Amino acid sequence: MQKGMLLWFVAGLWMSSFLAHASEWQTISTQHFKVHFQSQHQIWAKATASELEKVRSHVLAQQSRALDVITDAIILDPFNLPNGYALPSSDSPFMVLYVTPPQSDMEIAHHQSWLELLVLHEYIHLVHLSQPSRHSYKQWLRDSNDSYDLAIAALPRWVAEGYATLQESKLTGKGRLFDNYSEALLRAFARQGALLPYAALNFGDGSYRASAMAYLLGSRFLAWLEAGYGQKTLDAVWTRVVAVEARSFESAFSGAFGQTAQQLYRRFIAEFTYQAMLEEQQMEPAVGHEFMRFSFAARDIQLSPSKRKFVAVETDKQGNTRLKVYASEKNDAAMAKFAHRQAALLDRDPKDIPDRQPDSFLHEVLAAYTPINFSGISHPQWLDEETLYFVASNKTKSGSRINDLYRWHISSDQAVRVSHDLGGRRFTIINQTEVIAERVLNGFSQLVRFNFQTQEVTRLYESKLDTVFDYPVLDSSGRLLAFMKQTPDLGWQVHITPIDALHKKADIVPLPENTQYVTAPKWHDELNMLYFIAGRQGALGIYQYDLSERLLRQLNAGHHVFEEIVGHLDEQLLFLESTAYGTKLSALSESAQQQPSIVTTQTPSSTMKPDKVQPVDEWLIEPYQALDQDWAVTLAAHGASASEYSLGVGIAGSDILKKYRWQLGANASPSNDFLRGGYADLQYTAGNIQIHNTLRVFNLNLDKQAGEWLTEQTHVDGWSNTFELTFLREDDKWRWQPSLGWHAEKHSSQLHRSYWLGSQLSYVHDRQPFAFGLSMGAAHIWGKNQGHQLTLGGYVKLWEWPVFLKSTNRYRTSAALHLGGYDVNSMYNDIGATMVQSAELPFFFATGQHYLGYEFATSWKLGMPRLFIKRHRLDSEFVAQSWGAKWQLDLSRKVLGSAARFAPAGVSNLRLDIGLSRVVSDEFEDEWRAWFGLWHAL
Repeated sequence: MQKGMLLWFVAGLWMSSFLAHASEWQTISTQHFKVHFQSQHQIWAKATASELEKVRSHVLAQQSRALDVITDAIILDPFNLPNGYALPSSDSPFMVLYVTPPQSDMEIAHHQSWLELLVLHEYIHLVHLSQPSRHSYKQWLRDSNDSYDLAIAALPRWVAEGYATLQESKLTGKGRLFDNYSEALLRAFARQGALLPYAALNFGDGSYRASAMAYLLGSRFLAWLEAGYGQKTLDAVWTRVVAVEARSFESAFSGAFGQTAQQLYRRFIAEFTYQAMLEEQQMEPAVGHEFMRFSFAARDIQLSPSKRKFVAVETDKQGNTRLKVYASEKNDAAMAKFAHRQAALLDRDPKDIPDRQPDSFLHEVLAAYTPINFSGISHPQWLDEETLYFVASNKTKSGSRINDLYRWHISSDQAVRVSHDLGGRRFTIINQTEVIAERVLNGFSQLVRFNFQTQEVTRLYESKLDTVFDYPVLDSSGRLLAFMKQTPDLGWQVHITPIDALHKKADIVPLPENTQYVTAPKWHDELNMLYFIAGRQGALGIYQYDLSERLLRQLNAGHHVFEEIVGHLDEQLLFLESTAYGTKLSALSESAQQQPSIVTTQTPSSTMKPDKVQPVDEWLIEPYQALDQDWAVTLAAHGASASEYSLGVGIAGSDILKKYRWQLGANASPSNDFLRGGYADLQYTAGNIQIHNTLRVFNLNLDKQAGEWLTEQTHVDGWSNTFELTFLREDDKWRWQPSLGWHAEKHSSQLHRSYWLGSQLSYVHDRQPFAFGLSMGAAHIWGKNQGHQLTLGGYVKLWEWPVFLKSTNRYRTSAALHLGGYDVNSMYNDIGATMVQSAELPFFFATGQHYLGYEFATSWKLGMPRLFIKRHRLDSEFVAQSWGAKWQLDLSRKVLGSAARFAPAGVSNLRLDIGLSRVVSDEFEDEWRAWFGLWHAL
């Protein structure tokens, strides 16, 4: 058996090395940073290293602040979306940079370089939040314990994001503070009295676009403070936060400004709203009328070829996305129903006053499609009246996500994936088999021609690091292609080129003077004209470019927050706009379109001012060093009214990418010596293979625990050692995790050696409001603990309400199974173990060879505490039943989100288990029992 395990171990290491080589990580080391990347992102990583050193110099010159420790930067593309984040540890700070650049209509599209904006924003987070405390003892605690370190570093979300957004704009002259779209949105909200109150500034109040206000309003509030009170006064807040004197942000702020942040924020909102109202008085009267109002958020509106219907991508407050097809004609049935209801009201009460007729009624819904096992829907395009193409996100073999094209046949309600790992975003249909699309691969934006049948991809223009394409749109004749292109020297521009000369230089559409925001080109159906949205001086407008006359005209500006131009319908130009209460479809009448004003245009000119940076050739590029470990002291606490409490202390360590993770420590009951134990874990991960070795040592004095037990044992001691090799395969629906392992344990004088072969299999069918999942875990065990282990589970989600079912079956042919006790690092309870832990029962509560457990649970939302009922049986006899509430979760991921993947060892792998239940058994009086556990577990 030991020789067999040795062979497995060697085979596992060989496969791990193979997979590690296939996606080998490398590191660029500069004077102040380490940039970790995979080979496909090497160009991006080299540019990042240059940008990081440049940004550090600029921030140091501006603020006299810099990080004194080496900072890790990790290059990723996990979702084919633009993003990034930073974790402000004072001794192990890191940032994660997503290479996919933003599209032209995003708030973060106002930049000279996506890399520059992203690096600057995340580095400001670290410099702002990772400053060490000037209290030496407090900083010693921060250095020793990562959880305490991050808790001290944390500031309100609006402060952290607002300040980083402020600095991204001040240091680049671009960013969201100077973004015309963001400014237009906030001014429109201000005119409607819908700017968030201070209490909702951190995470919003559930209203439309509220979650973005920490960035948009937060940065403008901080800029207002600097303008009114001076930059030094605001800077004093950050100095006071890390002082020897303990201060919260609110205390540090009020001491520096003489007023609370809430008081000054109210004044800021009053002034901002006043200015927005003054501007409204100077605007020309608004033109256009409401065509249809959506219930919350909508985007990507497209009229069908016949214009008898239109499609929209809608998102509700919970984030669920659906593709809906509406009839274009007015909903006469809805209008008649409204009129009938008002007439009936007056019949009952002639003196009553009926409701005012709404500006529009919801159009008839002809069809709807909900994503099934893929993430989101975007950019739908009509092939014909019954067929739509759209973009959705799928998992790749590496576990990341990438955008692909789908075809939806409306009548059959079937959606079929028609590309694989394309990375496409917006596209336009050329014919039945081809599209022109913007794709992003490894951080590079490309304009490509894609054939559905052959899967051939032809790149149309050279792709560069800071060049981004967007919005390819073919005119009705199929001869001219318009598209957006962003370069560092010109910014976003609208380009036009013949479809049969795509490789030649395209013509650039002239823009109004001082234009900053440009997006959403749309061709006129019949005339040689192109429409687009542009922003100037904090306002957005619709512009018309006449290709025949080469004239640019403005149709509308000021009042509306234009999102996209939909097209002409019944002599109206439809457009989508944002309001404080959601999006709505509006229309410009033909008369408004016939009186445009000619706009003075500007010639595109370069604004790029390149900075000299340290040549990359001088920096060291080498294979990633997984043995470069970070470590921290960890604490644990366990308690159960059915048994006893215990405390734990340990040391945990890992490298930044978590290839090697380890922990060792001890648990003890300090009051009565009920539990004494120790543990050591080592885990190695390479690609989809994981090797885990665990050592457990424990000593239990059972007669000192509070609960009653059925076993005659009063004292149990022992140890266990487990080696496990696990493989992982997954896609959008399936997750398969086979494993094999070896386990040895000794209880008192009995030594049990065993080995097993197991598998975990799960399936999920997700339609957003409705979902169900099935899971099965099975293992066969050979040796002294011979037997089997089987777990069956399932869940159903109806809207936000989940229901869970679980059944556990453990059988041993000769060895005994021991039921009861809470999960603690010093005692092993997984595959091959003789322990079946359940916190509402005492340790070693009952013993038998065949255990059956059943559990039913529900909650109001996934990830929240559950109401449960659980039943235990041993050797076909009822042992105990419990019902109550519990909350069991991966606390690190719950609190840190995606950052938990790279978080310092002291805040990784935190588990929380808390519950209260009523326990029923024939062996004792029914009673209420509670338990609590907080610990680190690999």
